[in-house]
Amino acid sequence: MGDYINSLTLIETVLFVVSVSAMIILVIQTILALVGFGGEGDAADGLDTDAGVPDGSESDSVGNEAFDAQGLRLFTVRGIVGFLMVSSGVGFVALRADIPEFIALIMALVSGTLTLFGMAKLMQVLMGLNQDGTLKINNAIGQTGTVYIRIPGEEKGSGKVNVTIQERLCEFDAVTESGETIKTGELVFITDIRAGNVLVVEKVEK
Repeated sequence: MGDYINSLTLIETVLFVVSVSAMIILVIQTILALVGFGGEGDAADGLDTDAGVPDGSESDSVGNEAFDAQGLRLFTVRGIVGFLMVSSGVGFVALRADIPEFIALIMALVSGTLTLFGMAKLMQVLMGLNQDGTLKINNAIGQTGTVYIRIPGEEKGSGKVNVTIQERLCEFDAVTESGETIKTGELVFITDIRAGNVLVVEKVEK
């Protein structure tokens, strides 16, 4: 094993470390989702939500990370992790097979991009994005959620919150008016919704 590791070039070592690290993160995300903490968070970034905006207008994005491409939400945390895992893994295998670096790079980028689109499409199907207006984000008000990415106090930045709406575990950007930063894993109470489907939350005191 030691001889094998020593035989790796610098770029092969980097690709190997990135691929394994991304795989570990993806596994942790999946485990957290199963126990109700990590959630299908990124999938919720792609929900066609009705924010209850006056005059019937609808917000077509949830979260700052997602990019809408014909109904698909790309560049979510889960999608980027999947991209890094697959592209790095393919690049590593290609280089170990003595494929020229340029060709290996193309293979890595193509496979990673296909993974990005594939995961976005899978999340779209699983969360029922093909059904317009099925999720009412206003139903989040009064609900309790779990902080996924910490929320800075005094609205000095946004974090992420997982909350169940209409029996769907979703992830939304969130801010707090409180002066205290709300840490990952803490429970919050949703009090309001801002433009762009940003939740206003308060920490639930234990």
